[in-house]
Amino acid sequence: MLRNRQLWIGIVGTALFLGLFFAFTNLREMGEALADANYWWFAPAIAVWFISAWFRSLRWRYLLQPMGNFSAQTLYPIIVIGYMANNLLPARTGELVRAYIMDKRHRLSIMSTLGTIAVERLFDGLVLVAFLIGVGAFVGLSQELGILAAAMTATFVVIFALFLFMASSQERAERWLARLLRFLPARAQEKGSQWASSFIVGLSALQSPWRIAAVLVTSVVAWALESTMYFMVSVSFDLGEAFPIFMMVAAAANLAITLPSTSGGVGPFELLTKETLEFVGVRGGVAGAYAAALHALVLLPVVAAGLLFLWAINLSLAETLRRPAQPRLATGVGLEGEGSE
Repeated sequence: MLRNRQLWIGIVGTALFLGLFFAFTNLREMGEALADANYWWFAPAIAVWFISAWFRSLRWRYLLQPMGNFSAQTLYPIIVIGYMANNLLPARTGELVRAYIMDKRHRLSIMSTLGTIAVERLFDGLVLVAFLIGVGAFVGLSQELGILAAAMTATFVVIFALFLFMASSQERAERWLARLLRFLPARAQEKGSQWASSFIVGLSALQSPWRIAAVLVTSVVAWALESTMYFMVSVSFDLGEAFPIFMMVAAAANLAITLPSTSGGVGPFELLTKETLEFVGVRGGVAGAYAAALHALVLLPVVAAGLLFLWAINLSLAETLRRPAQPRLATGVGLEGEGSE
């Protein structure tokens, strides 16, 4: 029932944003831009995205270190599978898919894995906000992007402070959460407390300044590489804009899909990409063509690679979507090497 509701929310959200995208785009100009594009740049652009995914795997390795010693090579297919699921399904389902695979293949707590993924998303947000504000300081921001930057900055700073508190004072955080849950029935309180404790274990990397630095550096490199991909696709359409503009495009488009709504961010991604490029002077139809082509390039090869990795590890997408009856808790987790290959 819940999944059907999420599916319909995703469909309605996609239809709404795509409707806005096409309603305010010169379709004839968009078609001409697509016809005139130099598609030879697409292959290296795709390769750059997969290199950026390796840095995301390295980042996840640092986040998982308090719970197990995993190599980036081990985590890379799981990262790509997660992005594949996010591209196909609404509500950020790929995060649950990654947690399920870690539980099934490495006996790692689902809730603790989700804790590490929450930290990933936090650092993604912080880096993207920095890109948006940093580039915007030189080229300006539209009113909409200014509101987006302010709202996201406040949100991610508050979450960062909260996660730091929870990671550094786990017992106090657990007591605080227990007080929040005291209005629930006893069984729900117990279950909620167990899940919260396991989730907090997933934040343990934030106890270490050097791990925080490593996560920040790998986040910056990953998003710089993805921005490079966006720039390479822009060369296909002869947009003539400098590289920093595509750091701003990457920030705006990906911050717009932060909330788990449409499958693969289809709709919001195109709309914000187009609006950002129009703000810096790119014609609407050309910006629309670029946005559509870029997003197809981000989505389709990743879906194909993710399905291939699923097949390689003898799993199906349907199987990864079946949630375990009892999510594994973090008891006994935390020894270095426990999750090693």
